[in-house]
Amino acid sequence: MSRMNAIRSCRKRPTHAAPRALLCVLTAVGLLAGCAAGDPSESGTAGGSKTEGAGGAPSRSAIVDAVSPALDEAGVPGAAILIDAGDGDGDSDGETLALIGEASPGRAVDSDTRFAYRSITKSVVGTVILQLAEEGAVDLDEPVSSYIDGVPGGERITVRELATMRSGLPNYSASPGLGELLTSDPGREPAVDELLELAFAEPADFAPGEEYEYSNTNTLLLGEVIEAVTGASWEQEVADRILRPLDMDSAAYGFTSAEQDATGFQLSDGEAEELPTVAPGWFGAAGGLTGDVRDLATWGRALGSGELLEETTQQERLEQFGSIDDDPQSPEYDRYGFAMGEIEGWIGHTGNGLGFQALVMYEPESADVVAILVNGTGEDPDLPAALFTELLPLLAE
Repeated sequence: MSRMNAIRSCRKRPTHAAPRALLCVLTAVGLLAGCAAGDPSESGTAGGSKTEGAGGAPSRSAIVDAVSPALDEAGVPGAAILIDAGDGDGDSDGETLALIGEASPGRAVDSDTRFAYRSITKSVVGTVILQLAEEGAVDLDEPVSSYIDGVPGGERITVRELATMRSGLPNYSASPGLGELLTSDPGREPAVDELLELAFAEPADFAPGEEYEYSNTNTLLLGEVIEAVTGASWEQEVADRILRPLDMDSAAYGFTSAEQDATGFQLSDGEAEELPTVAPGWFGAAGGLTGDVRDLATWGRALGSGELLEETTQQERLEQFGSIDDDPQSPEYDRYGFAMGEIEGWIGHTGNGLGFQALVMYEPESADVVAILVNGTGEDPDLPAALFTELLPLLAE
């Protein structure tokens, strides 16, 4: 299919997906094939970014050239990619922003387009847990039963094991019962206990601390720990401790503005189906945040530099990376640590699910940041990681 025909095909996609499409995403983690991304030549930069690159950042045209083949092959309708070059001391030295394709049918991606951050939310929640540990409100090596009741084996699972994905608790997102609940009413905000029950109905996958297994259940429980010790919701604590101090004005719990929010798409067999807006509670503390690409880059710099933590806390966090070899279904990392992953020496987090994929990574030596947001899910649940590796040679230059 030619690029122009692919773009026309995208604009003919249905306005609303049937429940079948939503269930397909749940059971197959999305099938990515179909409509090509919009013509990169139609996208520009905004908010002070420069076409030829600012500071040490590569040019916009170099970014687009590097990622377009993978985006076209995957069939993602739209993307926002920001490279924020560092000055080597943890601060920004200039950014370049590439905006590609459609946020929604007939509406181009712009610098204010809000995408779902998905599992990048985990890194935010994990940082709040570390802040609470600094304040003495949470002991990372205490069992989760010290803070919340009803967790099977909770007296043997520590808070640290939740954050490092080493609890052994099954992933509620992989439960067969989730599909029926979600497709019956995706806009309904479920109770956290409703999701946790799906996981708790299954036996533990292994004894706490013995293996690594990426499980959304772990971060739901971290959200419950935050609420137990603060008396406020995890969303409120994230807003007070992370979003407002960093001036991340676009970031929020769930989608909030039809004019600025991107639409998520499921792509399969040459067709793109628009997915319904899903209530953030289905992701909760494991993936409920949304925002634009510039705020995502802001978070990536704060996460990687440890800006919101004491120096000793950040150093301890960086010492907790471990192998992911136990879990063949894990997102693509070289290693995973305390609500943070590592790829090629860069540290940050990725996200994927129900029409959206994301990545933000920070390189400690240069203080460079890469933020990637796309609005399609499909065969490759690690597409942002693949795009990131295509960008690495530009940053090496």
